[in-house]
Amino acid sequence: MSAIPHAGSYYAASANDKIERARLEESIAADVCIIGAGYTGLSAALHLLESGMSVVILEAARIGWGASGRNGGQIVNSYSRDIDVIEKTVGKAQAKLFGQMAFEGGKIIRDRIAKYQIQCDLKDGGVFAAMNDKQM
Repeated sequence: MSAIPHAGSYYAASANDKIERARLEESIAADVCIIGAGYTGLSAALHLLESGMSVVILEAARIGWGASGRNGGQIVNSYSRDIDVIEKTVGKAQAKLFGQMAFEGGKIIRDRIAKYQIQCDLKDGGVFAAMNDKQM
């Protein structure tokens, strides 16, 4: 079997699990079939498994092969727009809910790391860089 190699990335170089999985060649049954083993597919599968459903994940390349394996790997509790812009668009109450959801996402990730003892070198903090005078 010749799997598609990962693109050069920090994820590919530092991944703990480099096991090459066998190609699916028989019929199997599951409650849910997820296409894609990136963050969204793996997270959905884990949530479904925890709720008692049977799940199969199909990936054409390798786990984390696409955008999930090429991101900066930061848990950032913010959006690409400032909160005042979001408030103007959706209102103050909805913007507050969006903010709570952003922090909930980070909590879910940290809880999963602890629960499943994921060896991922988690460090709190992040980088917010000003690229021009307006951002400064």
